Amino acid sequence: MRSRTRLTFTAAAMVLAFAAPSAAADGLPVPVEQTFGEGILSPDGQSRYVTMPTRGETVVMTISTDGGEIKDYTIRNGTFTVPAVAVDGTPSGISADGETLALIKPRESFPRRTTEFIVYQADRLRRDFDRFELEGDYSFDALSPDGGTMYLVEYTDPRDPGSYQVRSLDIATRELDPDPILDSEEEPGEMRGFPQTRLTSPDGRWEYTLYDGGEHPFIHALDVVDGVTLCIDLDMIHARQTFGATLAMNADESAVELTDRKGELRAVIETESHTAHEPGEEPDPGPAAAPAEPEDSKLEAAGIAAGGLVLMALAAVGIRRMRK
Repeated sequence: MRSRTRLTFTAAAMVLAFAAPSAAADGLPVPVEQTFGEGILSPDGQSRYVTMPTRGETVVMTISTDGGEIKDYTIRNGTFTVPAVAVDGTPSGISADGETLALIKPRESFPRRTTEFIVYQADRLRRDFDRFELEGDYSFDALSPDGGTMYLVEYTDPRDPGSYQVRSLDIATRELDPDPILDSEEEPGEMRGFPQTRLTSPDGRWEYTLYDGGEHPFIHALDVVDGVTLCIDLDMIHARQTFGATLAMNADESAVELTDRKGELRAVIETESHTAHEPGEEPDPGPAAAPAEPEDSKLEAAGIAAGGLVLMALAAVGIRRMRK
């Protein structure tokens, strides 16, 4: 076992200077920006997880955001990276509860026959990890808030990297759900293109990804709790307006705002109805509800007394602080 060494971010930078050239972060089978050693920030903002390839091995580190001290590190054979999930290099791989960290082996070609992952318990990089390989070509997409489910993009045509479907994987059993996650209102094959940038909702439940390269730009909204995906068409913008675009949540978290590279607001996506509209327009309320029948009429027709309300409680995912 390697002795534990107290390092600082400066020391880490020295290691990086002598490391082998970094492979591009994985996330889709086209050239993407690297995460430039920045890795990914923990949900509580206290740590940053960084990977550094060095001569056939990968150093995985937990770095304090307060002072740059390395709080934990481990070394694994092979090259692995914090996965990028969009062309702009947006990182992913940390669960919303801060307890699970997922890395992927970056691709060297498209297609690839197998895809390899390492999954860590984030506060025990040295002791608790799971390394496994899947048959087929996948990119990392997201983790469920409790880290139990990994969402993947499966490439279904070796001649066309724009042909894909979303799959879910039970990390404990390493089993893929046989049914892909599809938008029930979209025809198969409609969700095509390449991810430009991504925004995660503050509670970690929704992943909003801007896609372009297909018939038209759209937002791919993935619910990582229920395993549901929605395709939100962006008819109000052109393909050229997605390059360098950013997604941001508004102040009251009621909408995702799409801003182009010049800083101009181009589209607003309502988080409740999952509809998009131009800035300044009234939001689409979504499907209209059927008018309620007067209570007296319902009781008279049914000949029964009024019943009580049925209450349904949703279990919330607890967010536990990472142990230092």
